[in-house]
Amino acid sequence: MHDTLLFTELVHRLNLDDGSAEEAPDRVGVLLRRWQGRDLDPPYVLHVDPLTLGEHLRSMEAISEVFPDTTPEIGALRLLLVHIEEAVETAPEGHRHLVIGPAGVYAQPDAPPRTDRSV
Repeated sequence: MHDTLLFTELVHRLNLDDGSAEEAPDRVGVLLRRWQGRDLDPPYVLHVDPLTLGEHLRSMEAISEVFPDTTPEIGALRLLLVHIEEAVETAPEGHRHLVIGPAGVYAQPDAPPRTDRSV
């Protein structure tokens, strides 16, 4: 699946289960305004662009087998959603910037430096 389609699918799935998410301008991230029925004000920001998302999901395909009923990319996306849930639910006060790392998603108080990879 193309990286842009994976990004669109991520935003779509973040809108399920009483959530509200939208692409940030220029696809440099995703704004999470509501999470499982809970308003997030100010919104959380998942710092990811389509290229970075695609690379990360492909790196997770080997462990995506925990979701055997789907393709490896979608299995990896579902696992990423679990990591996002863990980060949102355990984020300390003021840690609204979500960053994808090698072992999950981390909540930080500040935005990471911009890499402009999506340009």
